[in-house]
Amino acid sequence: MTARYDVSGVPPQGGYVAKQCPVRAQWDAIGPCEPLPPSPALERRFAHGREFEREITERLLCLHADARVIGSGADRDEESKARREAETLAAMRAGPPLIMGGRLPADVTHRRVGEPDALVAAGDGAGYRPVDVKHHRCLGAGPGGLPALCSEFHSLAWEAAELRADSRALKRKEDLLQLAHYQRMLEAIGMAPPGGRHGGIIGTDGVVTWFDLDAPRWLTPSSTGRSRRRSTMEVYDFEFDFRLDIIAVAARHLADPGVTPLVVPVRISECPQCPWWSWCGPALRGGSGDVSLVPRVGWRAWRTHRAHGVTDRAALAALDHRTAALVAAGVDLRPLTAALGAMPDDTPLESVLGTRRRGQLARLAAAGLVRLGDARGLDSRAAGYSDEPLRDLPEQIDQARAALGNSPAYRRRGITRVSVPRADVEVDVDLESTQDGVYLWGALVTIRADGVGADSARLGNRSGYHPFVTWEPMSPLTEAELFGQFWAWLDGLQAAAAAAGLTCRGYCYNAAAESAQMRRLAAACGTRDAVERFVSSPQWVDLLRVLDAQIITGSAIGLKEVARLIGFSWDVADPGGDQAMLRYDEAVAPDDAKRARMAREWLLAYNNGDVAAARALRDWLDDGASGCPPVESLGG
Repeated sequence: MTARYDVSGVPPQGGYVAKQCPVRAQWDAIGPCEPLPPSPALERRFAHGREFEREITERLLCLHADARVIGSGADRDEESKARREAETLAAMRAGPPLIMGGRLPADVTHRRVGEPDALVAAGDGAGYRPVDVKHHRCLGAGPGGLPALCSEFHSLAWEAAELRADSRALKRKEDLLQLAHYQRMLEAIGMAPPGGRHGGIIGTDGVVTWFDLDAPRWLTPSSTGRSRRRSTMEVYDFEFDFRLDIIAVAARHLADPGVTPLVVPVRISECPQCPWWSWCGPALRGGSGDVSLVPRVGWRAWRTHRAHGVTDRAALAALDHRTAALVAAGVDLRPLTAALGAMPDDTPLESVLGTRRRGQLARLAAAGLVRLGDARGLDSRAAGYSDEPLRDLPEQIDQARAALGNSPAYRRRGITRVSVPRADVEVDVDLESTQDGVYLWGALVTIRADGVGADSARLGNRSGYHPFVTWEPMSPLTEAELFGQFWAWLDGLQAAAAAAGLTCRGYCYNAAAESAQMRRLAAACGTRDAVERFVSSPQWVDLLRVLDAQIITGSAIGLKEVARLIGFSWDVADPGGDQAMLRYDEAVAPDDAKRARMAREWLLAYNNGDVAAARALRDWLDDGASGCPPVESLGG
């Protein structure tokens, strides 16, 4: 995509604009209200990111005496920017293997500016590749997935990188879009190496992880209505040019309020941290609520709904579920609705659709539609979605109805009795971590009276909350040792339960976090096979999946939201991940012992609350959840 509007008046933009919400780019240009300040948690993330970047810079400069340092990027006046751009270009022409703190010459034609953390020379000296420093992991445990092509700090070049067979690269779109931005800027000045586009990320793994920016990585919509995979470069070019258009039209709107801005608010994951949420939030919540407030309605689905005139939850809830289910199953209902009135009602449907559409005819027959007259019961508005079928359309209808219903929760279609796997010995597990690693594994053991026999004495005094925690500076060794202690304890508990003739299960809420960290750390502890057997077995239960498969609420179902649903509350004020991050900084601070002690107590109480909330949820699912009304009661 190239910009469709005249963008010559748009100030050159950094790569961040391509990875941020397009609505944010618009409000940044218009300023519809006073922006919200960054939250303390966001400020913390920025500060830790800057400190991490400083540490990495020092390590690299110690290893590369011939590196060129351009200078501070703190000066923001135009003269200092121009000076740094000139120094960076001169350095690249001189050809040192590493350039730190550079500012690439502005690409005025394409409206780009950029300051890569590092520029690494190609192995043959023919140009530079961009490298950014990010305070997060870039590698996951185990083979499969994206190849982990990594170079060590002492030999940074892409040509020196080697594949790590025991790891996989963790791709983050925002990181790779930033690299694509620098790549385009290097191409504009003739300093990009020939023969492929690659960029690197230095994360907390302590290596440069290289990514092929031309590889088709991202599943995106196409003009045909089907999705296709595009490269990072393709995605970046579209997103950046789109935002240039948005900013150009925003400038026209400022000059003439009669000009309509290009985009309207839509709820996405980054909204709570956006400075313009105080503007978008009330607009989205007005009336019955924007359709993007429905869980799992992403950008593509939101756009499809708007194309069909469905812009709020009430309109989505009004669609017919049976019709939507046929559309989601791939049945094109448009020929049927078009034939109504033009052909007799007793016309067999195969005469309308043709005999080759056997699968569609079978699905129609299963839904009670055999002749054309049967189609009169279809919802023409829902049938119109056949032009761009949404597989989740029936689910989205139920979610919208649940959001607007009188009950806080409903049983999903077909669920007559809510069930949850139980055991004689139940262990709820929750972890707390920072970008540097996991510092706390909390476990709550419950021995259920109705499943305990005389041999239960072998379990000893194991009931209650068990924290495995370290307040020492986080390192790979410290993190692995802590996990080793936790795993040895958990493995021992399972063995003791088995010896007592009791069943034992572990529980978590959203296994994506705990399972991934357990797999990663097991590799360092030599327990990979044992951990994999456990997290892949029925003895490891994800309560989020159990809940989501049977209960529908029409809103977010994070643990804190679900806890309110079942009447559970924490013993600490303002429980949440953001607050935990701030408390952790206090807990490990060496200069205030009293404050550190209070922060540690808060974190342990918070973690204890998380595992207790999971146990309370399990009890509710096993007892009270079946009393929720069925979602079918909200309409057909």
